[in-house]
Amino acid sequence: MIPANSEPDAIVMGWQERRSTRQRVQTRKGRGLALALPTGTVLMDGDLLYIGQGFHVTVEAEAEDVLVTFLEDATSSAILAYELGNRHLPVAIDHNFLATPYDRVVEDLLARLGTTCMRRRERFEPARNAGSAHLHRHE
Repeated sequence: MIPANSEPDAIVMGWQERRSTRQRVQTRKGRGLALALPTGTVLMDGDLLYIGQGFHVTVEAEAEDVLVTFLEDATSSAILAYELGNRHLPVAIDHNFLATPYDRVVEDLLARLGTTCMRRRERFEPARNAGSAHLHRHE
């Protein structure tokens, strides 16, 4: 539990950094921390990392370039999911779109598949399972 008088601090991390279990990081306020997390840990936006004397540190997902693809029907959605999954790409899943980190080759693939996609700068949170991922819009 975070003490009432605890000063908030944060580590800003992209999705790749949030997958790394061993690293040295610096908080927004200049505090250095060494992370040694269990293998397979993926930090999510808002996760509490540390409670120190008079302060606490949370994870802040960094806005980064992502490709957002709108899902039009079951068949094209299945093809899209297959193609992205076949390339072992991380995806964020919502009711009407999939998103993956921006990559020009993937953008070209999506165009060849005839899907509508757009490049946006957003916080990317890859799915741990089908119901857990989402993007935080910065429009």
